[in-house]
Amino acid sequence: MAHASKKIGSIQRALDILNLFSSQSSELGTTEIARALGLHKSTTASLVYTLEANGFLSQNPDTRKYRLGLKLVERAFAMLDQVEVRQVAYPFLRELRDQWNETVNLAILDGPDIVYVERMLGTKALGMRSEVGRRAPAHSTALGKAILSCLPVATVQAFVCQYGLPAMTPRTITDPDKFLVELEKTREQGYAVDDEENEIGGRCVAVPVFDHTGLPVAAASVSAPTARLPVSEFQQAGAMVRETAKSISRGLGYMPRSF
Repeated sequence: MAHASKKIGSIQRALDILNLFSSQSSELGTTEIARALGLHKSTTASLVYTLEANGFLSQNPDTRKYRLGLKLVERAFAMLDQVEVRQVAYPFLRELRDQWNETVNLAILDGPDIVYVERMLGTKALGMRSEVGRRAPAHSTALGKAILSCLPVATVQAFVCQYGLPAMTPRTITDPDKFLVELEKTREQGYAVDDEENEIGGRCVAVPVFDHTGLPVAAASVSAPTARLPVSEFQQAGAMVRETAKSISRGLGYMPRSF
């Protein structure tokens, strides 16, 4: 195989362990795993311990055997949610792009960052850079602030405590109290703004997207160079993105009392 030499042996062995489990083999002991993969028992024990410590395996206290952990379920649902929101969002993002003729984005929150899962460019030159899969700090982006604004204050405070608010540009909000005020303003006006806080020369307006449980699973936005998105147009852009976010949320089964 052309790329076989690039594989990392320990990671491959850990994946081989996970792949041993099935509906027919829901629980396996260390000795069984070692025998099935032709590994030394001490090596197997270390790999199993690492997988267990990270939640990918769990041990049955009665049998002392291992089974797949809940972290795999969490990761699987995260992936499925992303795929669903991207599929549902596509036609609405395309409509927004056609109306605004600027870059439109869809992103999810992952740790301290937002991850772009969809983006569409307008026909104008020099659209804002936001490749699918690219990460950006949540605190300095409109997309991230839109999602964070929907979370409890205690959760946001824990977020700030864990990740901090590093300056991406001179305009980034780095003071925790001011950041909380910014999120409150976002909730009140119904959209979040990035005014050159993540990238000098660029602005972005974003609105959260909710799933059927009412959780903010993503955010949609429109972004453009400052010359094409003046502050005076934030409200208009916010209203248009809000309608897009509403449509995506409804497509995900969200049924608000008022939205």
